[in-house]
Amino acid sequence: MKTERFAFELANTVKHQELILSWLQQPHVMQWFCGQGLKNTIQELDQFLHDSSIFQYWLALDHEHPFALLITSVVEKPDDELTRWCVDAGKTITLDILIGDANYLGKGFAHRLIEQFLATQFANVREVLIDPDATNLRAIHVYQKAGFQIVGEFIPSHSNQPHVMMRLNKNDGE
Repeated sequence: MKTERFAFELANTVKHQELILSWLQQPHVMQWFCGQGLKNTIQELDQFLHDSSIFQYWLALDHEHPFALLITSVVEKPDDELTRWCVDAGKTITLDILIGDANYLGKGFAHRLIEQFLATQFANVREVLIDPDATNLRAIHVYQKAGFQIVGEFIPSHSNQPHVMMRLNKNDGE
């Protein structure tokens, strides 16, 4: 039987919020989480802690040590504007991820982190959307390694930089 390396928990305490806010100030994170996108992330984190956000904030733990943040939301079909990127009628979520602890950068396991997170927390999801900055080639490579495919390019409302929309089709979802 395969043991899972990582554990996941909702980031629903003030202590978690403080940790995430410290990660958002790391140079390797600030390169991609900045401007209005950063403001939105911080505002939604606060709303999540008060049960009023459409997003869920998750911590990834390695032997009880938190090292990464994963952010998810449900695509509300057919009214959500993200529905245009979907091809399956089943449940779709969005995903965003950042490695907060710099000691975990460049270790080559981010794709396994994503795979394990989706398998353990979202087994019933049919599709997953993720939208990295088009110049974030490292993230795009990791997402492709996890099975995501580029389905288009767009400029999000919170940025003036092009992003790529990537989709993972999970055939094993229900």
